[in-house]
Amino acid sequence: MEASTGVRMTARVVPAAGWVRVNAAVVGVPAGENCRLIVVGSGGEREIASGWIVSPAGETGGTTLDGSAAVAIDKVVAVEVQNTAGKTFVSLKL
Repeated sequence: MEASTGVRMTARVVPAAGWVRVNAAVVGVPAGENCRLIVVGSGGEREIASGWIVSPAGETGGTTLDGSAAVAIDKVVAVEVQNTAGKTFVSLKL
């Protein structure tokens, strides 16, 4: 859990052919937020794997997301949830 926001996330990152598939469960992002699931690479690159607008049910019950990103598995260092204004709700270091 991210102490400053109260947001929790679990994520699974699976290798593909030079890229990754991501499955994440996110709980606690306020309803109405326009969010992105971001894969962070070791070189600082940030690839959007998925996006969604948080529903009232998603705020309390959570949201499950599937996505993909053009980052090699050995370069992935984190998965983050960030809104379109740039606020990071949670960062999961891998």
